[in-house]
Amino acid sequence: MRIGIDAIHISRNLKGIGRVERSIVETLAEASYSHEFIVFLDKDPSELGLPKCDHIAYSVNKSNSLVEWEQIRLNRAARKHKIDCLLTLSDRVPLLYSGQIVLYLFETPDRRRELSLTHKTARFYQRASDNLTRILFPISIKRASLIAVPSIFTSTEIQNKYGVLDQKLMVVPAGVSRKFCPANASAHKERVRKRYGATGRYVLHFASDDPRDNTETALRAFALANIAKDIKIILIGSGYHDQDYFAEIVAKIGLNDRVISVGHVEDSDLVDLYQAADIYMDPSLYEGFGLQVLEAMSCGIPVLCSNTTSLPEIAGNVALTYKPNDIRGFADGIEYLMFNTSQMHLMRDAGILHASKYSWNKTVEQLVSLCEHAIG
Repeated sequence: MRIGIDAIHISRNLKGIGRVERSIVETLAEASYSHEFIVFLDKDPSELGLPKCDHIAYSVNKSNSLVEWEQIRLNRAARKHKIDCLLTLSDRVPLLYSGQIVLYLFETPDRRRELSLTHKTARFYQRASDNLTRILFPISIKRASLIAVPSIFTSTEIQNKYGVLDQKLMVVPAGVSRKFCPANASAHKERVRKRYGATGRYVLHFASDDPRDNTETALRAFALANIAKDIKIILIGSGYHDQDYFAEIVAKIGLNDRVISVGHVEDSDLVDLYQAADIYMDPSLYEGFGLQVLEAMSCGIPVLCSNTTSLPEIAGNVALTYKPNDIRGFADGIEYLMFNTSQMHLMRDAGILHASKYSWNKTVEQLVSLCEHAIG
C-alpha cells in the first residue's frame, strides 16, 4: 500500500502542527512497515533535516500559499504518485482528490475563527484563512474516510458540532519526542540561561499573534507575581507581528527589563529552553491537545496551564490549573512554585512519568492502522 503524508506545515508552521508532522515522518523512518510512504513537501527534505530511508520517498512541490498547496499542488502530487490513502493534518482537504483521506485533526476551527475576529493581534491573513476554513471544513469532514483526533475533548466537539458518527472517529493522542528529556546538570542550565540573556531563573511561555496563546494574561500574571525582579519571562515562538503594539503592552505592564523574546528556535534550542526554565506557563484560551504542556513535563519543568478545553485531560493532575484569564491565579501559581522547591521537585517527577505515557510509536502505529482500514 502507498500512503501519502501531507507534511506542508514542517516548512510553513513554526508551532505545534509542523512539529507533529516532523515527528510522524521521523517515527516512520525508524519503524518497519511493508507500506511505501510518500511525504509531500514544498521544500527539499535535506534543507528541512528530514531522515532518509528505503520505505520513505519525498515529493517536493513548490507552492506560494497554503490554499494553492491544499487545492492544487497536493491534489496533483497525490494523483501523480498513485496514493492509496492520504494522511493530512489540514482542516481543508483537496476537494478534487478522489482517493481515500484520513484526517488527523487537532481542533475544530470554529473557536480559532471566533477569536481571530475579536482580537487585535490576529492578522488579516489569519482572518481570511479562517473564513475560508469555515466554508471548507464541513466539506472536509464529510469527504474524509476516517478522522483521528488527539483528545476526548476534540472528539466530543466534532461529534456535537458536526454530527460525526463514532465509527468514523478515533482518539489518537499525539506523542512526545524522546529529545524532550530532563537535564540534571546545573552547569547546562547556566549555559542556556546565559545564552539567552537570563542571568538567573525564568518562566517560559509560547507567544504569537494567535489570540489563543493569551500572552497578555501571561505577562500580566508574571508582573503581578511577588517574586525577585531578576527573574525573567522568556517568550518563545513567532511573537507579535505588530511589534509596536507588543512593546506598548510590555511597557504598560512595566516589564521592559524582564521580558526576553527569542522568536522561533530549532528543536534542540527549544529543548534547552524547556530544560533550563523554572516554570512553563500556558494560559491558553483553546487547545485541542496541548503538546507544549507535555513537552515541558518531559523536560522536568512544573506546568501552570488553563483548566479549559483539552488541557485538564492532557495535563492530568500533575499541573496547576486556572481559568485562562485568571491573572491573580497564575500569579499565585508562579509565587507558590518559586518559593516552594519541594513542590517543584514533586511536580517534576510526576510530570516526567505522566508525559512518558505519550509515545510517537504508538501514535504512528494507530494512524497507519487507520489508513489501512480506510482502504479496506
